[in-house]
Amino acid sequence: MVNRRISPDLKDCALRLWNDGWDTEDVCMMIGVSRASLYRWEAIFEEFGSVTRPPSPIRGQSLRILTRALSTACEDLFSEESDLYLDEVVAWLALIQDIFISKSTLCRNLKELGLTRKILHKVATERNEALREEFRESLRTNFRGDGSEFVCVDEVSKNELTWARHYGRAMAGQRAALTDVFIRGDRYSLVAAITTEGYMAANAVDGSFDSESFFDFIATKVVRFLVLVLQVIYH
Repeated sequence: MVNRRISPDLKDCALRLWNDGWDTEDVCMMIGVSRASLYRWEAIFEEFGSVTRPPSPIRGQSLRILTRALSTACEDLFSEESDLYLDEVVAWLALIQDIFISKSTLCRNLKELGLTRKILHKVATERNEALREEFRESLRTNFRGDGSEFVCVDEVSKNELTWARHYGRAMAGQRAALTDVFIRGDRYSLVAAITTEGYMAANAVDGSFDSESFFDFIATKVVRFLVLVLQVIYH
């Protein structure tokens, strides 16, 4: 989820409710913010007497170092490797383009180009987009139910050693995608089945699910649960 702009009036309202004795969790839930945001607004208010920081008195003219051609090159660079760090781009500009620029100036230039910092959207290298689109098209053209007929089963995994970067850059309005493998270090997998009524079964294993363990989960937990539900309905 990207950061959203919160108006000063809403911040003032949140602090007033908090100071009037409202519970922190209730204020955060009503406003739709985190506890960290609430504490940050309070610290800013105590320092400046306002929930927003005053503009910095030391501001110079934005320095545009990157030419249009290099700007396009940076866009192409991040489209291929969206998880690059700023110091890596600085090194690339120095070694390949013979341009020496600080990280702060580069960051300002990238923002002006629309290359914003955002959470990476990971795409598994094993995913087959053609099959996914074929499945979606089948649902659009052949399905006539209300959704209660579906039991969705999915697997999620966790690694002890996760080297993938979480943030990258892409043009505003576009996802910063990272193609990355999902098998690193010790692996723990969780599989769960869910319907429109909620979760109906789940199981966790050390490592990954193979065909036998996945079939066992479906047969002994998912199907068995459905059989019990049908017995209750028809008896």
